[in-house]
Amino acid sequence: MQARWSMKLQEMVMMVPATSVYPVTGSWMTRGHSSTVGATTIIGLETGKVLDTEVKSKKCKSCQYWATQDNNSERYQQWEAGHPMECTRNHEGSSGSMQSASARDMFQRSVERHNLRYSKFIGDGDTNSFKTVFDSKPYGEEKLVEKIECVGHIQKRMGNRLRALKKSLKGQVLSDGKPIGGQRRLTDAVCDKLQTYYGNAIRGNKGDLVEMRKAVWAVFFHKASTDASPTHNFCSVQWCPYLQAQRDGRLDTFTHSGNLAPAIMEAIKPIFKDLAKTELLKKCLQGYTQNANESLNSTIWKYCPKTKNHGPRTVKTALAIAVSVFNDGATCFGAMLEAMDIRPGVFATDFFTRRDTARISNAQRQAKSASLEERRARRQERLIHNGNCAAREGQPYLAGGH
Repeated sequence: MQARWSMKLQEMVMMVPATSVYPVTGSWMTRGHSSTVGATTIIGLETGKVLDTEVKSKKCKSCQYWATQDNNSERYQQWEAGHPMECTRNHEGSSGSMQSASARDMFQRSVERHNLRYSKFIGDGDTNSFKTVFDSKPYGEEKLVEKIECVGHIQKRMGNRLRALKKSLKGQVLSDGKPIGGQRRLTDAVCDKLQTYYGNAIRGNKGDLVEMRKAVWAVFFHKASTDASPTHNFCSVQWCPYLQAQRDGRLDTFTHSGNLAPAIMEAIKPIFKDLAKTELLKKCLQGYTQNANESLNSTIWKYCPKTKNHGPRTVKTALAIAVSVFNDGATCFGAMLEAMDIRPGVFATDFFTRRDTARISNAQRQAKSASLEERRARRQERLIHNGNCAAREGQPYLAGGH
């Protein structure tokens, strides 16, 4: 199975130009960042195929067992002589540094293994992986790796910053004498909407830095607009109700709704300033994301559930299967059977084909705008409900807080 995957990997590498952009991400075997096993992957942007993988482990069960045995015994000496080639421990340091170390190793071996240089690095900013790769200079001083931001993770910064601000100002009053939360204030639903609008502003203006920055500020001024002081100069008629009413001659009956109080806008303005900086938006011009990596991660842990404990060998096997399915679809199982001299029958072959067809059909259905809007509406409804409950009930549960 792994031999076939390696062979397919070599075939794919020959198709990838040296100027490709590569999303890199890591995932841990257990939830949280205290896991002893982690997997990191690199996916080629043009091909959408997995190019390299690395599994890091902080522990070796065999080492732990023999550490309690007699070091002078003959059995121990035999084990010690042959174990270095079988030891599963290949990482020193914290669990959080596994992704950084794996990314560095994969970049450093790309020329030797694939005759390929990874020119750009799409990262999520959750770890210092890019800094580790950049400092290692895998291709020398003449070819430095460039960082490209994942739009999805940049979008999350808006929501995270707004929620952190709301939390930090809880119990305080703003310049208008009111708290930051409440009706027409900074609720969780509003934070989620602003995060979505910010992401749309970036994705809708790929390749145009000026328009992208203009669209980000359009979100701010649109939410600050009132009937007495409309500020829609940066808005687009495609989505702005005010400009649509102006176009249709309905301004005399138009009323602003959904806008935020001036004190709220004053409080969140520094966040918009930071997230609208030219230096940050430049890294989002291509509109790249790590969605493919996240999809692969979910496939890995489907074969190796996080609800159970697994060793590095099990994780490597699950990773090999997940990569094969991710690259070639369910039909890869037929090739695996043939590699073991088992010829798949008609029903098995038909099952593999139907499974791939169903997966593609489901992906196309979920990608439709109607499905996206439906999921977004459900999320908004859930956030509004949770916000109303929190306002009504206060904090009924808090560890050590009562």
